[in-house]
Amino acid sequence: MKIQIDGAGTKNKGAKLMLRAVLEQIEERHPEAQIIYNSVGKIKTIKTSLKIKQPLFEKLGPLPGEVLNELDIHIPPLSELTPHKDVDLLLDASGFRFGDQWKHSKKYLKWMERYYRKMKDRGTKIVFLPQAFGPFETPGGKTTADILDHYADLIFARESKSKEYLLKAGVSPEEIEQYPDFTILTKGEFPEKYRDLRGAVCIIPNNKMIRYTKLHDSEYLNLLDTLIKDLQGTGKEVFLLNHEGKKDLEICQRINERHGGVLPIVSDLNAKEIKGLIGESYLVVSSRYHGVVSALNQGVPCLATSWSHKYELLFRDYGIEACLIDVRKDYRSERKKIGMLLDPARYKEIRDKLFTKRKVVREKSEEMWEKVWKVAEN
Repeated sequence: MKIQIDGAGTKNKGAKLMLRAVLEQIEERHPEAQIIYNSVGKIKTIKTSLKIKQPLFEKLGPLPGEVLNELDIHIPPLSELTPHKDVDLLLDASGFRFGDQWKHSKKYLKWMERYYRKMKDRGTKIVFLPQAFGPFETPGGKTTADILDHYADLIFARESKSKEYLLKAGVSPEEIEQYPDFTILTKGEFPEKYRDLRGAVCIIPNNKMIRYTKLHDSEYLNLLDTLIKDLQGTGKEVFLLNHEGKKDLEICQRINERHGGVLPIVSDLNAKEIKGLIGESYLVVSSRYHGVVSALNQGVPCLATSWSHKYELLFRDYGIEACLIDVRKDYRSERKKIGMLLDPARYKEIRDKLFTKRKVVREKSEEMWEKVWKVAEN
């Protein structure tokens, strides 16, 4: 079987964790499969026994692909929208790239339609793994939804809002299933050099809190600064985790400057190490979606700031909506949420709830993969 993986890059740690999760499931079900990795980034950093082939432009490194995408240039074989031959199954593990927010040009949408059409004409089954979708209100968004509807064999919406957006845009209900994030099936690896941080509070910033909300950068920094001081005031050790790249690291450094440079900053971990470190934390405060997912799926209580509906719905699925920090409100009104999680009885109650939900999520993820293989093997 030849399987192509789209959307899961290696630059973003959340995407990298999703890629790792996909490869592990293929290794378990189809260890003989040939893999086409069709996303920007180098695959060599991922350990796998599978045979993986990369398109020409990926072997040149991430820069050519990023530049061409930015310029809206799609020239075979220098584009990730280049259809490949003899692919049995295309798995899209994007996370979030279909909706009004992306503002794709008409030229790009034509290439997208041509790409999926060519893949279908060659007999490829196309499955979109659990991810966020929509809304689809703009002309470009509506065209995107039409393309998904026309060429997808199966679409997994990660939460109810995404499913609602797809249905509202006219995507056939028979094509849509709702399943949670599937990275729960991938185990973390604790980096022993950070053993002193076991049981500490993990703070995960996100530069998108500034880019995609109405928060000024000073407001976001003030929020995290005050939150950290409150945690330290209870005697908890705090460290900063750079979940992504340079921009998030800069936020970690700016926050640390406000604390005299004494806060540990953890950076340059791989996706599984990040999950492992989060899993050994006492509490997580995250502005990164997969930081939240990694905490909740390992039974670690978590507070989150949000720039997208996906955070709110994730907390709702776990029955802990009260753990979402509303950045639109004065922080003083949100301060009680820290006290709630630090109360031993409430902390235990939330952990017990998370472990109960964890079992359900694992079972749902395993069920989702069975549906994927049923489509592929039929």
